[in-house]
Amino acid sequence: MITMLIGLIFSMLVLGYFELLVLFSIMVPLSMLFLYKTNIYLEDFLLCMNDMNGLLIFMTLSLALFILISSWSILSKDFLLLQVSVVLVLVICFLSNNLLLFYISFESSLLPILFMIIGWGYQPERLQAGMYMILYTVFGSMPLLLILLYTYFSVSTFNLYYLLVINLSGFPWYFSLGLLAFLVKLPIYSLHVWLPKAHVEAPVAGSMILAGALLKLGGYGLYVYTNIWCFAMSDVIFVFLICLAVWGGCLAAVACLFQSDLKAMIAYSSVVHMALVVLGIFSGTSWGFSCALITMIAHGWASSGLFLLSYITYEKVQSRSFNYIKGLLSLHPSLTLFWFILALINMAVPPTINLVGELMAVPVAAWLSFFLLFTLLIIMFLSVSYNMYMYSKVNHGPIGLYIVSSKSLSSAAMLATLVHVFPLVLLFGLNLFSLYTEYCM
Repeated sequence: MITMLIGLIFSMLVLGYFELLVLFSIMVPLSMLFLYKTNIYLEDFLLCMNDMNGLLIFMTLSLALFILISSWSILSKDFLLLQVSVVLVLVICFLSNNLLLFYISFESSLLPILFMIIGWGYQPERLQAGMYMILYTVFGSMPLLLILLYTYFSVSTFNLYYLLVINLSGFPWYFSLGLLAFLVKLPIYSLHVWLPKAHVEAPVAGSMILAGALLKLGGYGLYVYTNIWCFAMSDVIFVFLICLAVWGGCLAAVACLFQSDLKAMIAYSSVVHMALVVLGIFSGTSWGFSCALITMIAHGWASSGLFLLSYITYEKVQSRSFNYIKGLLSLHPSLTLFWFILALINMAVPPTINLVGELMAVPVAAWLSFFLLFTLLIIMFLSVSYNMYMYSKVNHGPIGLYIVSSKSLSSAAMLATLVHVFPLVLLFGLNLFSLYTEYCM
């Protein structure tokens, strides 16, 4: 664990593209060792490794490697520094066993993404996208900061391990306002406006790390927060947020069918999948926690791969509009094959862990309410519909007027896409998700 952090800090000093590529190629296999060696607690370093954050760290480091492979066209040292910085902050946030360190790293993760959007975005609207992202996330986090300070003055500790064993049932109900910070970052429907704007204007590396890892901070934060302050929250709040998430996911799935921008559609599909994360975590069961974790891991790789394909398609057409992206099958059949594979993965077909996450959500919804189950089944149907629509719109039909014949996919593009597919299939047969009722105990 310490070796991993030292490696990330060292990589910030190296800042060479090929050196970073080699370093992350070594760190990803090393991070897999933590998938079976769990519950490591280092009080002196304010760190804690458990089953859940071990998987999230493995996913984050693997995504960092995939992003380096994908960013062959941007070799700026400043851009590489931002990529390494956001990965370092994410790893520290997942490992944090101290609430203050967790909050600082949680908020600091926004800065590298903001600089990526403003510095390497495509359109002048990137300034507005950055402003939306900062306003939503910062204002959503303000109640959390006040709650953390109140907690420290009440129990004189920021340590998560001690807070789990301390009885916090006397804390008032308005402590549930701290959930806003994580619901915005996730995001839940009605707090999602910043996400499509940020994705549309972000460069490919920004979109990949934002959808693949940064959104998972919201899910991980919900898991930690509800474990500590669940006694201070009423069942009414949980029921309301579950209904908002599931019905909001249904509306987001409908919105996907009416999008004209390719990246905006993929961004709205993230809102759909994160609804399952909220459902699983707020169910308060170990089955629900496992469902949430599998959904986060699966969505991390699948959405990152889809954003990579949208970038490759944009390079071929110079547009993200469905009005101009048509008939790629005739000119780029290999690209169409990757679109087909990742569209199937995103709609949760076997043998991928996406299917496991969605199937585990069914008994969770049925246990809570029949109406939630009915809505969840509608979401699954709509998910298949908008993924089929996205695939057919981009690849079939007459060739778009603005599509010109060009070279076939580069080796780097094919490799970057393939490595997104392998983990989603290989993890299907591993017993890595039998969790999760305790945090670092």
